Amino acid sequence: MAILSDILLFITTALVLSITILGIVLRVRVADSFTSSFLMVFAPLSLQMCLTLLSTYLGRSLNADQLASLAYQIYILGVTIVSVLLTTTILLTMSHYLIKLLPATDKQKQLGTRLLSLFILLFFFISLWVIIAKSKGDWQAALDDTMHYHFFAGSMFLVIHGIIALIYVKKASTYDEERQLKGIIATFLPLLILFPLDLLFFKESSFKLVYLSFAILSAYLYYFISRRYILTYEQAEVTNGQVFKKYGISEREGEIIALLIEGLSNQQIAKQLYISPNTVKTHIKNIYAKVGVNNRLQLFSLLK
Repeated sequence: MAILSDILLFITTALVLSITILGIVLRVRVADSFTSSFLMVFAPLSLQMCLTLLSTYLGRSLNADQLASLAYQIYILGVTIVSVLLTTTILLTMSHYLIKLLPATDKQKQLGTRLLSLFILLFFFISLWVIIAKSKGDWQAALDDTMHYHFFAGSMFLVIHGIIALIYVKKASTYDEERQLKGIIATFLPLLILFPLDLLFFKESSFKLVYLSFAILSAYLYYFISRRYILTYEQAEVTNGQVFKKYGISEREGEIIALLIEGLSNQQIAKQLYISPNTVKTHIKNIYAKVGVNNRLQLFSLLK
């Protein structure tokens, strides 16, 4: 079980860190609001995962004298406090990211932000007090409790985010909002099952099955990014007359393809072209039939 735990911890950390680096590259290249929100969530998450990995292996590699030294005691106290701060930051940034996506009024969003922030800050102060009080000056015990239980317990708070996303997903006004809300649902609702499994099989391990949820979020956002930035931004020049003539694409269908490439939803396309959403759906269905694809990704890939 220990070997399996180590392997899963390494894979999960590597995946989250890789997606974070991708986000940094995109932030430098496009500098839009989405990449900013993306990094606000994944930067502290990546640091937390790396800190967990470092603490796990460092504690095994040092001898007894080194573990008892003052320098190491100061280090583990600092790591404990930083870990609690990072967990709190992850919860706050994820809350702000979710609320920003919700199809709600500004007043409702402000109220939701304040309530979630209040609960998370309360969780932070209670966590810090419990960890320090329970350890009674034994900072190694404080670090163990933090790595084994705190981030794990804090992750369960994100179930609320999954439930909120489930309530609002049908009200999403754009395709991007809908996909991101579905990603939050797929990421955090499974925590209801993973949490009891962790209590049974990974209770004393630094790795927890709930961490797989963050790996799922990383993979889901990579899919979203690939669609938004790779299959969208780099496809703008493929909509030429020769391609359309080859597949018998009409002028109106060409306009719709161009808007699909820009990432617009059916509702947005209908509004821009002054036609009904059902007409847009019919045009898209005809386009798919002409070129022999079943979805947007296949269409963009074929055009490329």
